[in-house]
Amino acid sequence: MNHLDKLIYSSRAWQILSGAYKQKKNSSTYVLYGKEGSGRWLHAIAFTALLNCESVQEINSVFKPCGSCRNCINIFNLNFDALKIALPIPPHENKLDKAIDFTVEAIQIKKDEPFALLTSARTTNIPISVAREIKKSLSLRHDKGIIRVVLFYKMEQMKGASADALLKMIEEPPEDTVIVLIVGKTDSLLPTIQSRSQKIKIPMLSSENIKEYLLEHTDATDHQASLLSKISEGSLGKAFLLLESFDSEENNLRSVFFLIFKSLFNEQGADVLAYMNDLLSLRDRSETLAMLQLWQMLIRDSANFAVTEDEKEIFNIDFITEIKDLSAYFQSSKLSIQMAETIKITLADLERNVHIQGALMALGLKLITHIRSTQN
Repeated sequence: MNHLDKLIYSSRAWQILSGAYKQKKNSSTYVLYGKEGSGRWLHAIAFTALLNCESVQEINSVFKPCGSCRNCINIFNLNFDALKIALPIPPHENKLDKAIDFTVEAIQIKKDEPFALLTSARTTNIPISVAREIKKSLSLRHDKGIIRVVLFYKMEQMKGASADALLKMIEEPPEDTVIVLIVGKTDSLLPTIQSRSQKIKIPMLSSENIKEYLLEHTDATDHQASLLSKISEGSLGKAFLLLESFDSEENNLRSVFFLIFKSLFNEQGADVLAYMNDLLSLRDRSETLAMLQLWQMLIRDSANFAVTEDEKEIFNIDFITEIKDLSAYFQSSKLSIQMAETIKITLADLERNVHIQGALMALGLKLITHIRSTQN
């Protein structure tokens, strides 16, 4: 439970949840929002444990679950009958039995590592069949004194009829039931859902906590953990994703991502697009997102160094020499603003499940155009 004390129970978000428990004024619906991999999931699971803990602890006016009673153990192991979880499902698996199988696999990932990102190369959504099944289960009798929690993960991927079914559930909340919606941004939710929910922002994790967690829970070296803690933007989930690129020197995804980024400045447009086709798995959405997030950080590093010439301000220290060279292109802030905005738009498009290859090809051409325009 030590990592929970540092990463969850010391946060401002937990103070709000603890205060609601203390005053016995739990909202029927909570929206936990923030960067994926920063602890949204674990806040929700820990709050479920707090609501059902048999021996709640109070330390410095902050309440937290004991972690050792029967209910706590089952909840943290994601094996608690009163905890219902809905996750985004690929369309062809929307039938209830396949949706259940897919959910069980995803829950096992979260059980093994609660900060892990649940990524998919396929379009996903929370199907109406899952929403209906959860609503049906809530009509059944349950043990007295138990607070049921319904957790909708990545709520921004709940569309149409499913969102309507959820809205009805929120408008008429079942007795002794708390609904928790996990999203990136609150504006992705229907206004009617927002108005009926208590919104709590989950803060990004500190680089110190990320480094410590990586050293305790992975095989990362001190150098790798230090680097990842700086470039993961407060998300342990992103740090885990990037750590996979260190599996071997020959297949270092970060090096591949950087090679493509650098080629935007040095090669002809057709060659850059060829690099993308040759070096990337264009069906892997998580790989594409990781690349674009790295590009955002490289732009930041290059633009900052162009102004400050301070090496200590460079996050991507494994590319420090190349970043110094690239900073020459960023003497004017215009290029960094244009490139960052274009990548931001592409990331938003990818979250809406647009075709990966088409989005990347269009992005490459636009970035090259921005770079060439500053050289004329």
